[in-house]
Amino acid sequence: MTEISSTQQTLKEIIANELESNIDINDIEVTASLYEDGIGLDSISIVNFIVLIEKKFNISFDDMDVNARTFSSIEKLGDFIDTKLSNRGSIS
Repeated sequence: MTEISSTQQTLKEIIANELESNIDINDIEVTASLYEDGIGLDSISIVNFIVLIEKKFNISFDDMDVNARTFSSIEKLGDFIDTKLSNRGSIS
């Protein structure tokens, strides 16, 4: 099994515990699509997911951040969040 980042683990916890997804955390693959062909989040769930992510990580998504590539998987989304957090820390 691939080692996952703490950000990816947090995203899995949000999906399993805070979204009304009825998905067991152990069934969530970080490389699976977040949409219907993978984890199965619909557009309403994605909006709720974004709100929960913004609160949990104290970040905000710009309109251009919310796209199919960024939200293609937990792995990609986690990398995006980690980059956003590290960039915020380096701004003087």
